[in-house]
Amino acid sequence: MMFGSINSSGAIIDVTRHGEASDILLPNQIDRVQKVAVDIGGSLAKVVYLTSGPRSQGGRLHFAAFETDNVEKCVSFIRTLLDSPSDTSENEPVIMATGGGAHRFRDLLNKELGVEIRVEDEMESLTAGLNFLIREVADEVFTYSEDTMQFVDAAADMFPYMLVNIGSGVSILKVTGDDEFERISGTSLGGGTLWGLLNLLTGVRSFDAMLEMTKTGDNAKVDMMVGDIYGTNYGRIGLKASNIASSMGGVYRKTLDKHFDDSDVARSILYMVSNNIGQIAYLNAQLHGIRHIYFGGYFIRGHPLTMHTLSYAINFWSKGEMRALFLRHEGFLGATGAFFIGERAKPATPDVALGVAPDVSQTLNEDKAPDVRRTRGRTYSFTENFSIAGAIADDAIGSLGMLDREPSKLEPLAQLVNTAKCPYTPDTVDLTHEPRQQEYWISAMQRNTNGLLDLADSGALPGCSDPESRHRLSRFVSLYLTHLHKLQHRPLSYGAMSVRALLGLREQCLHEVGLEDIFAGVKKHETDEALNALPALLHEIDAMNECDRPRVLLQNVLAGNMFDWGATQLRGALAEGSLDLDKARDQITWRPEFDNGADFVARIQQHTYSQAVVFVDNSGADVCLGVLPFVRFLLQQNTRVVLAANSRPALNDVTDRELVDI
Repeated sequence: MMFGSINSSGAIIDVTRHGEASDILLPNQIDRVQKVAVDIGGSLAKVVYLTSGPRSQGGRLHFAAFETDNVEKCVSFIRTLLDSPSDTSENEPVIMATGGGAHRFRDLLNKELGVEIRVEDEMESLTAGLNFLIREVADEVFTYSEDTMQFVDAAADMFPYMLVNIGSGVSILKVTGDDEFERISGTSLGGGTLWGLLNLLTGVRSFDAMLEMTKTGDNAKVDMMVGDIYGTNYGRIGLKASNIASSMGGVYRKTLDKHFDDSDVARSILYMVSNNIGQIAYLNAQLHGIRHIYFGGYFIRGHPLTMHTLSYAINFWSKGEMRALFLRHEGFLGATGAFFIGERAKPATPDVALGVAPDVSQTLNEDKAPDVRRTRGRTYSFTENFSIAGAIADDAIGSLGMLDREPSKLEPLAQLVNTAKCPYTPDTVDLTHEPRQQEYWISAMQRNTNGLLDLADSGALPGCSDPESRHRLSRFVSLYLTHLHKLQHRPLSYGAMSVRALLGLREQCLHEVGLEDIFAGVKKHETDEALNALPALLHEIDAMNECDRPRVLLQNVLAGNMFDWGATQLRGALAEGSLDLDKARDQITWRPEFDNGADFVARIQQHTYSQAVVFVDNSGADVCLGVLPFVRFLLQQNTRVVLAANSRPALNDVTDRELVDI
């Protein structure tokens, strides 16, 4: 089903001002809308929709939110997405809807949109959405305590879990599997309670303004604390003097002589509601033997103090045996679940047109029949794209990107060792909690990015020589530097920070502005020159004795890594063409503590590997003079070799299509 012709990637929607209209900006009207789902709650209306277009081969999932008080604005936005197609033969669009508002506003939706509204069960949508996000989105789940955000890999051991969905009220669901859940408890004291009490006591009507007040408030000026009763800690039963003995209990005790303002009241009520929810959640988890407790709903909205309070409550009552788990997309569980409910599994059809293995693990095990079944019935995967990112609230600690749907299902390499004792991580340097390393790498990326404009002006980037491409490059520089500036202040906004993540964000920004492969001309020139030099290099290698040959081949592979246009210090030499393989090899400092090449050479001379996967990196000298001679050596040893390369351009990295041509 295909309908609509609106690309709202980059749409800017202000959902932070309660009761006010918001402008919707659609700067890139290229993509076509394929499917829409909406979750209308008591406070927010959330929209999830899929578009297809040149920026994402398999489609792109977008997220938008509106105040329910302005539901007409949400409906108008959906109507824009459903812009009538010119091809009348296409199927009629269907809107997947969930939440209480799907029933309350169904007549409005039918009248204004004129399409079929398919209402999905709210609780089923919530659990389906949570299951999807846990499994498909990297760094989706995290814990939060005392300003520390820690990402958790929850997909391996998902079930059973408990979802505490905090909207106006609270529903607590026990989930034991896909489509297996029950509502086990709840409470009427939820976000609506906080909103209502603060409106009565302070006159503030905006939920965001209420949360803002809590930042500066001091609940000890309103609450009765343990210290107010005992004068100190009550250590025998584990109570600190700073623990709350009675919420707002200090107001009526004149002897305490407490003076307070609206912000103190706001913080007290936030603690009262959050602690109450946390205790009820813990008791239900204890009763049902559940250790994984997820919190979601409009009440949280990525608000640090709210999450800290819920985390403290779970930790306190469980004596540290349980943790509160949060989600970056916590406001979009229902809409996301409604979007995916009803999708039918389709058998995977591997694309072998390029002559490249679609699944390395299957290629390495040809004796096994290909398994076209895919986990959870989907034949595709999603990767988060932060080139255009937003947040459900201004002070939310996490940001939301778009989800690009990959045309095929991405699976972990089956042969990769990844156990609890030996977990695999693709990142050599973890920047998540290393401020000095964060600053170093972000600064390096900033210098590297600014240098691209100089390369274009000097003619070193043939792909950016025309005015339009030069304009796109300027847009990229502005976009990427904006993201880097944000990460300097909020390092974990886009998930765990690593060099790999920063490089990936750079490529996403390049593709978003329409620069698919700015180094295409550079790669072709360098590869042609390297291929011309290859016969002489092979002749030189063949003339070596058998002891020296493996060592030199390994050194050439390592030297090839220096032909990377992403390395700022080497970019000048690469642009001038003054760096060759011999010079690159001579510049390497061979440090014994990092060099186990001798061990590998000794092993390969005594042992023949049956299979090997070689992941190639840069084009030119790297792949042609470093990798290919080494692969040739392995083949001569009767080793079966699989070459793996990027499917999409990334600076001067060689792609799978280019590798086939080479």
